[in-house]
Amino acid sequence: MTNNYNRFNEWLGLASNNIDKVIKFYKINEYSACVFRIQLSTEQLQKALIFLLGLQFRKTHEPSKILEAIENNSIIQIEKKNLNQIKKLTTIAREIEKEETATRYGIVIDGKLISPDYYYDKDKTDTFINKLKEIIIIFRELLKEIPDLEQEIKHLHKFIKKIEELD
Repeated sequence: MTNNYNRFNEWLGLASNNIDKVIKFYKINEYSACVFRIQLSTEQLQKALIFLLGLQFRKTHEPSKILEAIENNSIIQIEKKNLNQIKKLTTIAREIEKEETATRYGIVIDGKLISPDYYYDKDKTDTFINKLKEIIIIFRELLKEIPDLEQEIKHLHKFIKKIEELD
């Protein structure tokens, strides 16, 4: 039987694989693929957090809604400082989630389909990659509150450094 800690690690592993791809795609100027992986890793980090908090969820592409519901739930006891960090994380994540299917299928502007490869240029991608970095920083700070997650914290710190080196 799988427990929430195992699920947390599974989702964190998926997110880590996608963050590696974010960095790889950015380096070779594959910006639409990069933003798509930013979107995936953001969802996966939030799902890892949901499991770490001891919650369960059904399939969703908007895990920020689950995390937002926590602040209005009197049954779930979370320190105000951590709750504020979760709120900040979800606010940033929602901005990425708003891209919906544009990262895969493009968008329609003035009746014309613009493919993701043309829509996501370096400037747009830089905006999203900075949002991902903010999410990872907040996520890392939340993990510092929990004993025995030193390896995960170090791993996230390496991702932050790699993203900063892209500048």
